[in-house]
Amino acid sequence: MSDFAPERIFAALQASGVDYVTVGGFATIAHGVVRATIDVDLVVAGEPANLERLAAALEALEARPDGEPGTRVTAALLARDANMRFQSAAGQVDLLGAEQYRRLYTELRSRAIEIDVDGLAVVVASRNDLIRLKAGTGRDRDLLDIGDLLALDE
Repeated sequence: MSDFAPERIFAALQASGVDYVTVGGFATIAHGVVRATIDVDLVVAGEPANLERLAAALEALEARPDGEPGTRVTAALLARDANMRFQSAAGQVDLLGAEQYRRLYTELRSRAIEIDVDGLAVVVASRNDLIRLKAGTGRDRDLLDIGDLLALDE
C-alpha cells in the first residue's frame, strides 16, 4: 500500500499496547546483520484481549489481509490458527499466528530483548531464538541469516 515504514508499525503496536515479539528479517537486522527486509514479522500473545489490541493497531495502519479483499481486521480473524500477511499504510506485516508459534510466545518473550527504534521500545527475539525459528523454515534466506547471526560477536 505504501513505502515500508517499520517505525510506524511499531508505534501502532505500542500505542495499542500489543504484546508481541518481532522475528524475521527486522529482528535479524536488530541483532546487527546487514540485510534488507520489506516487512515486519510478529509472534503475538494469543489472549483475546491482546488480539483485540492487535486488531486495533492493524486497523490504525489501514491493514488488510492478503487474499481476502474487503475483509476487516478483527480479533476473530486474528484468532485463526494460521499465519497471515497484511498490507498496510506502513508496509507489510506478517503475523505468525499458527498454533506452533503461539505455543512459543511465552518462551520467546521471556528471552527477548528491547531495542530503540526512533524512541520506541521494540521487542525482538533473542539471537538464539531467532536462529532456532529460522532453522525450522529450511528457506535459503533463513539459512543465510543463521550463518550471519552465528558470525556475530554477542
